[in-house]
Amino acid sequence: MDQKSVAVLMTAYNRKANTLNCLSLLYEQINAMAREGKYNVSVYLTEDGCTDGTAEAVASRFPEVHILHGDGTLFWNRGMCAAWDEAAKYSPDFYLWLNDDTKLKPGALQILLDNSVFLGHRAIIAGTAEDSEGKLSYGGRTRYGRIIRPDPVIPEACDIFNGNLVLVPAYVYRKLGTLDRVYSHGFGDFDYGVRAARANVTVVVAPGILAECDRNPGLPAWRNPEVPLKARYAAITGPKGRPLKEQFIYDFRAYGLFHALLHIISLNFKVLFPMLYK
Repeated sequence: MDQKSVAVLMTAYNRKANTLNCLSLLYEQINAMAREGKYNVSVYLTEDGCTDGTAEAVASRFPEVHILHGDGTLFWNRGMCAAWDEAAKYSPDFYLWLNDDTKLKPGALQILLDNSVFLGHRAIIAGTAEDSEGKLSYGGRTRYGRIIRPDPVIPEACDIFNGNLVLVPAYVYRKLGTLDRVYSHGFGDFDYGVRAARANVTVVVAPGILAECDRNPGLPAWRNPEVPLKARYAAITGPKGRPLKEQFIYDFRAYGLFHALLHIISLNFKVLFPMLYK
């Protein structure tokens, strides 16, 4: 039997409990699948300078994980690129993006791989997550960001997708490469969908709800009128905000120059006058 290899790509920063829980649920599925011998799964985790003992805890509980070390400046997108670069040295058949706060539901990994078989291993497959209240939180989306409720049985087309749980076959990697390093934290996952469309790569949402993940709570600091203006601009231009250069690049690629310029103007208005947009 031709055994296929899967490289799970993760990045983590100071969420030790989440990271360990995510890995525990992942390995339950890896170990169950290993008995069939169809897939060989390896995990590549970038710990971006964690100070809470995440790296040490992972190494102790999951010694088979390949741990890469960042200096705290990689954030999600570039941390994923670091893990991807390392995994690519071994030419796996699939790359699986997995956020460390995403809790896999039973059978999720098998569902993604089974759907890849159905699609000839030529499509990006996004998994859908719901929050703790059962509301859709992350997954495949329309071109303008509306999350798509997955069909219970068959994969459905989407345009862009969150990077929480995504299967990328080697065929797609050879066409698109890794996430674009022009982005620091966000945007890279949506951008990958835009690049896929340009390269005529199929993108779908896997059937069913495959994971649980709560959305980040609260009003962002850059839209909070109680935060001073200087601090609001620091928040929006920081890696976890809406870095304006990165926002412009993404919008330009996805929607064109006019939309990109309007969005930058709109974001500045929201920072300057947040009380109007609460």
